[in-house]
Amino acid sequence: MPRPKAKKIIVQFDDGTQTEAAFENLTAQSQRELLKQPVLFNFSPDGESKKFVLLEWKDGWKEVKAVDASCTEINRYYVITRPEDVGRLSLKMEDGYPELLEIGRTPLDLKRISFVENHEIVPKQSDREGKKIDHFFSLNANGDSLSTALEGFRKALDEEGIDMKKLSMDSYPKIARRMGVRAFERQQDVLDFMDYLAENVARES
Repeated sequence: MPRPKAKKIIVQFDDGTQTEAAFENLTAQSQRELLKQPVLFNFSPDGESKKFVLLEWKDGWKEVKAVDASCTEINRYYVITRPEDVGRLSLKMEDGYPELLEIGRTPLDLKRISFVENHEIVPKQSDREGKKIDHFFSLNANGDSLSTALEGFRKALDEEGIDMKKLSMDSYPKIARRMGVRAFERQQDVLDFMDYLAENVARES
C-alpha cells in the first residue's frame, strides 16, 4: 500500500481552541512516532519490516535495496557472462528459499556489499562452459555495516549543516545525495534507509 503523505497536524484543546502546524516542520523523530500510531494511520511505514543491502561499485556509485526482514546473511555473489554480464546476490532467509537480487549495472565492477557486515568483493575463479562464463567471488567481511552507514549519515548531516534535533523527512533526499546513495529499484527504499539511519542516530543520542 503506498504511503500517504501527511500534510499537517491539528491539536484541539478542551476549551475549543486549536493550533496547527505543517507536518514537515516536525522533527523526524516526531514524524516517525506519529506515523506509527494506529489511531491515526492504519498502515505500517514501508521501512518498518525491512533490512537494507547497500551496494558500492569501484567508481563510487552506491545503490540501496530494501529486503525482507527475515534475510539473515549473504549466501554468495557471482556473475554469469552469457554474453552480457549479470550479477546475482543470494541472501539467506530464516525460512524458505533464499532471496535473489540481480545486479545489472557493471556487476564485475561491484566493490562492496554491505549487509550486516561490510563485505569486500574479491575475484576467486572463472569457469567457462561454451559461450557461458561463471565468475565466482570471495566476500571478505570488513566491519559492521550499520556503524559505517551511521558514520556516513552523521558526516552528511554535518556537511549539510543540519541539526539532528531539527531533522525532518524532507531533508532525506538531500542527505542521501550527500552520501551518494541512490535507489536500486524504488526511491522509497532510499527514504526508508535514511529514516532507518536517523532512528538509530536518535537512539544513540
